[in-house]
Amino acid sequence: MPIIVTSDLLINQIKRESLAIAESFDILCDDDLNEISDLYSQAAFVLISALNGQRPLSNVQSWAVEVLINISISLSAAVYVLRAGYLLVPGTVLRNAVEAMAVCLHGLQNSSDLKKIQSGEFNTPHAITTAKKIIPPFGQIYGMLSNLFTHISPLHQKIKPLAPYTEQHAGLDMNLKTIRASIWLFYVVVEFAFIGSLGESARYWKIVSPNSGKYDPSEEERAWLATY
Repeated sequence: MPIIVTSDLLINQIKRESLAIAESFDILCDDDLNEISDLYSQAAFVLISALNGQRPLSNVQSWAVEVLINISISLSAAVYVLRAGYLLVPGTVLRNAVEAMAVCLHGLQNSSDLKKIQSGEFNTPHAITTAKKIIPPFGQIYGMLSNLFTHISPLHQKIKPLAPYTEQHAGLDMNLKTIRASIWLFYVVVEFAFIGSLGESARYWKIVSPNSGKYDPSEEERAWLATY
């Protein structure tokens, strides 16, 4: 029997199949999406408040705002492609976003490197080292994204067809967990960038001195994180 592949295969995947898959995702993952969106919105609120606040931003903070806004767009893109059925794509987008978070953290901590970062001459692995020191869970999340998605992992060994979601299988569950982790990390980085404006309302940072803070979530926050 002959195999027929029409010239509109890609168009059908984008305009027809992915819409049906998205509808199935909404039905199956509505609770997850609402929880993820809530934390994403909280991070956006901190970011927008800092941008429009009365406290003037430093040069490095103004740079960080632009980087963080682009990161937020990448995070939403990861959710978008997962919703459309592309199981192998979100993790790669997330790893890129998390790497950008590391560079943002490094620039905020080491403003003398800002010109190198802006010119593209900065050695990114240095930023990963900095990020691990600032936020203890950073290395675990970055390593997970690298091992599961960027490098060839068991997830890549079987065909992942574009098809409606009928159950929250291992691939979907893994993607949802990595999206949750990445958006949580984004929130923590946004707080770090504007901790001076947040003061005691910061959930993850404690101000030690005017120019010094430490990662110090409360027991209540740690308990919430365990459920999230």
